[in-house]
Amino acid sequence: MNLSTTQRRMLGSVMYLAAVTLIINAFALLVIKVWPLKFGELNWRVGAAGLFPEALLATVLPQVLIYTAAFLNEDRKLLGLLRWVSLGVGIFVIGLLGLFALDSVQIRASLPQNVKSNFMKVALQAALMGTLLAALHVWVGTSLGKVLKSQGTVRAAGAKEAQDGMLMVGGREPSRPALRSIDADGPKKETKKEATSGLTLDM
Repeated sequence: MNLSTTQRRMLGSVMYLAAVTLIINAFALLVIKVWPLKFGELNWRVGAAGLFPEALLATVLPQVLIYTAAFLNEDRKLLGLLRWVSLGVGIFVIGLLGLFALDSVQIRASLPQNVKSNFMKVALQAALMGTLLAALHVWVGTSLGKVLKSQGTVRAAGAKEAQDGMLMVGGREPSRPALRSIDADGPKKETKKEATSGLTLDM
């Protein structure tokens, strides 16, 4: 299906709006669950770190919509921004998982024996989800950087070839017909020769 530029922009705008709405909704629900913020409490940190991968997972589909719309409209600036955002989110999740692991070990030591098993299951599930999401965002950011770099290289090469072609056409001197120098005495000599050949001698 071939879409015009106007149609692509309209479709991209709808996809952008839908994606941003879903992302805001996902993190709004996370803030509601962890509010008020209590960074000094161990239990709150573990709970918030465990809920963050769940909220981030809900943004995967909206991110796909944003990437699709950006590629559809060939918006290189937005793709470059999304590349760094994705890498930043991946690195943030990796650091968050490290803190989550340390806090989980401390909480587990203070829990009753009959609760430790359930706590470890929930913690491991959150850690696995966070690891997969971190790997996904780092991979997307790295791959997107390679794609943008390759497209830039192809465009630069194409522009250089076009420029070289223009220079060749513009710098080429037009072919000139070979001009033969005309001797001014030529016709006279030929005429004299013809007149001489026309004479007859009577013996």
